[in-house]
Amino acid sequence: MTEKIINCYDSHTHFWATGQVAEGLRLFDLQKAEDISNLQINKNHYRSQWLVGFGWNHNNWMLPQFPDKHLLDKFFPDTPVFFSRVDGHTSWINSKAIGELTRLGYDFTTNPKGGAIERDAKGEPTGILLDQAHINALLKLPDFSEVQHQLFFETSQKIFNRAGFTHVRDMSMNLNAWQLLCAMEDKKNLTVNIEAFVTVENLADLARVLGEIKQIKSIPSKQMRLLGVKIFIDGSLGSKTAYLSQKYLKSDSQGTLTWPHHEIKELVRQSWQAGVQVAIHCIGDEAVHKAVLAARDVAAEGVLGRLHLEHVQILRPETVLAMKPLHVICHMQPCHWLSDHTWLKQALPASLVSYLFQWELLRKNKIPFYFGSDSPIEPTSLFNNKKALQLSHEWGVPALNADWKIYHTHPDNQWAQHHTEISQDEVKQVFFNGEPLL
Repeated sequence: MTEKIINCYDSHTHFWATGQVAEGLRLFDLQKAEDISNLQINKNHYRSQWLVGFGWNHNNWMLPQFPDKHLLDKFFPDTPVFFSRVDGHTSWINSKAIGELTRLGYDFTTNPKGGAIERDAKGEPTGILLDQAHINALLKLPDFSEVQHQLFFETSQKIFNRAGFTHVRDMSMNLNAWQLLCAMEDKKNLTVNIEAFVTVENLADLARVLGEIKQIKSIPSKQMRLLGVKIFIDGSLGSKTAYLSQKYLKSDSQGTLTWPHHEIKELVRQSWQAGVQVAIHCIGDEAVHKAVLAARDVAAEGVLGRLHLEHVQILRPETVLAMKPLHVICHMQPCHWLSDHTWLKQALPASLVSYLFQWELLRKNKIPFYFGSDSPIEPTSLFNNKKALQLSHEWGVPALNADWKIYHTHPDNQWAQHHTEISQDEVKQVFFNGEPLL
């Protein structure tokens, strides 16, 4: 039987990065670090002279530990290499990259706030950068060419349309991307509707981003909406940097809180006062709780606005209760269960395992939420989320007592009228402005 989804919605994506990863050097299939010797490399795998890749996951390797620079040095002695882990929170770089980054002003002598530079017994960088250390390095890399940018957007759009999506929520917008997408819209080549957020790296960066948002909003678009700012306040479970209320198993760490309470609160206040929505990346239970408490403090001062909580992979009941006075929406990715469930119980205390993937708790408490893919972190797929909802229940996650398609439907039915036809676990057709795309 064919079913219809009106305005089929992926509520958490990195739109440009989806195309960049698809066209770039993919590291998802590495079975061990040494497999880099077999990589097939082409021109789109470079940012200027830098070789970049995405998707390695040491948790899936025969020896599940972080790699180091020496292996990259062996195969790429003269090329700076920057390989991002599958979660987008950790990078693996070589000695040539360390030298280039140092020349560009990167400080390898001290861990940045909210991040870490792994070191060996002699105190030398191993080639692993975590969270803010990773982001700070990534920001120093040269840009892709305009031709590459255009290719990545066109590829990304095809990926989302083929997966059934007509509406996406992009967490990585900037002025240049907006202008390129507007040019596609003007030529009637844009076949998605996009909600967008701009990333703020730290509190000092907020003024710049608010200025950029004003510039973006001055460029009109019918198919795109610029909604707000996005911050990362913790890392990922796979890198053990998501911020927990308890320590990880076999570890002295609870993860990393990259923004202190007073800075989260100040960003929320200034953003809401500017009429801008706030999205907060928070995966660990304590990160989610701190995000909610900061927003409550601002609301108690009489400053109100929309709060989006991204991922909320571990969620305590008291945090859900604390959300209720707020204008909050949660954005979850059931597909993360498919990737993570094989090792989560070996990484988390049992009491926190019971708080994983609490979509049913949110539904019962009438907290609005939507499903996404976190593409390119996970494949762009409706049916991976459907599968995860079914299988995670067998694993012990409370079943979602509602039709899963509701949470892949954009809430504004007045924003165009597109629809997707699905049958079983297959996208049959996507209609955009009444025209079939597939």
